[in-house]
Amino acid sequence: MALTAEGKALTESHRLAQLAIAARADVVARSLWGSLDVADLDRSTPQWLGANVATARRFHGESEALAAAYVGKYRAAELGSSAGAVARPGFDAAAQAQTLLLAGPVRVKLLVGKGASSDAAKSGALTKYSGMMRRQVLSGGRMLVHETTGADTRAQGWRRVTDGDPCAFCAMLATRGPVYSSKAKADAIGGTGLRYHGHCGCTAEIVYGEWQPNEAEQGYIDVYDKAAQEANDAGFSRTQDSVLHRMRSNGVFRDSPLSRNK
Repeated sequence: MALTAEGKALTESHRLAQLAIAARADVVARSLWGSLDVADLDRSTPQWLGANVATARRFHGESEALAAAYVGKYRAAELGSSAGAVARPGFDAAAQAQTLLLAGPVRVKLLVGKGASSDAAKSGALTKYSGMMRRQVLSGGRMLVHETTGADTRAQGWRRVTDGDPCAFCAMLATRGPVYSSKAKADAIGGTGLRYHGHCGCTAEIVYGEWQPNEAEQGYIDVYDKAAQEANDAGFSRTQDSVLHRMRSNGVFRDSPLSRNK
């Protein structure tokens, strides 16, 4: 966790403020969903997509600006000074458009092709689409923290901070601590460091000193170690495929059978 109580509080406040931005983007995305005509997707998609990319750009910028302010305050709390470079990732309109297109109209077409009615396909795609809009918006702040860490020689790395009720995947990433010192390293470590699911409540925090897991994180570590040992005992190497389902069985994560049954 952060070295100081103030730093820890700033990270949690920032996480919640970022989720509030995502929630506002979700409201707009849902209001635009009705303009997508399943009976004529080819005609209705361009206008729909343009409006959604504009929405993503607006809230992505808010997310990025919020993260820039947070980094300065967090450095002041942790290091005594807010000085230091802040790397702004910017907004890649083409990449954002492709992601939103696949999660929206293309997914609707896929569901129709599998036999769903037009109404069922459109309704079925909305939840996942709204999550994707949230993820794309929050990438503004998350990527700023990721890239700023790589430009800050004082940083040990950045770590994933969960919402306190993570899925097994997010808990697994939280067990690693500040192993991500740059985007390149995050990509290199199994390609998972920068992955956030659509409705993910996690954030990223720069670590300037020795990382000490809190009580919840130590619990995630214990569950991971047990699952990994079980995988090894069964003759498997430690991979997502061999460990994650065992973590779900061993722990009470958001996607664990015990939690779902409750």
